[in-house]
Amino acid sequence: MEALRVLRLVRQKEQDNSEAKYSDYDIQGAVNETLRYLNISLANKGNEYLQKIEVYDQNLINAQITAENEENAEDEEYIPKDLVDFAETGVALPEDYISLVDVQRTSDGYHLHPASSLFEVRSDDGYGKYIIMGDKIYIKGKAFQLCYYRVIPPVKDFKEDKIDLPEICLDPVVKLTRLVLNNADVDTMTQAVNTAVERIMPRRRYANSRQKMPFSL
Repeated sequence: MEALRVLRLVRQKEQDNSEAKYSDYDIQGAVNETLRYLNISLANKGNEYLQKIEVYDQNLINAQITAENEENAEDEEYIPKDLVDFAETGVALPEDYISLVDVQRTSDGYHLHPASSLFEVRSDDGYGKYIIMGDKIYIKGKAFQLCYYRVIPPVKDFKEDKIDLPEICLDPVVKLTRLVLNNADVDTMTQAVNTAVERIMPRRRYANSRQKMPFSL
């Protein structure tokens, strides 16, 4: 949805078309606070709309690091980057990461299991395991894909930005933004966001079992 539409609808609902009550900056802050609430609610409810996949290949990452180091070799101010080892140094999680959905080995699609400690990942039997520590993930392996819940990016410019949500979310985002502008407390906002998410997003879940059909015995 276009961020500018949200701005105009908020002003219309607040009867503030003359911009006497709120500045664009005020509304921008309220919209972004609303998006932060939505990020948490959508992720907690396991909504697949926020799911995203990032592929990691240790050899490819190290090739890029080596090329960058060589390109800047004559720059005295450049600090060479160290090569990565997924088990030893780990690799940074995506900047828009909220929470984990699944980790799979790229070679065969095997679902990796969480380890109890970093020592377990680095041990001889650590293959096929991972652990998340801080802003990094550690894995005994050379390539994997990470499925995770992402962040809805904040609005930086109403004229240029789009909010990464479907059009069906337009009215709820406007309503929630107005609640923020009118200083709704945390409990009120949390309840309002959860209610909005339940109404606008389908309650679908990935599962290995099939749903029973209404006409089956």
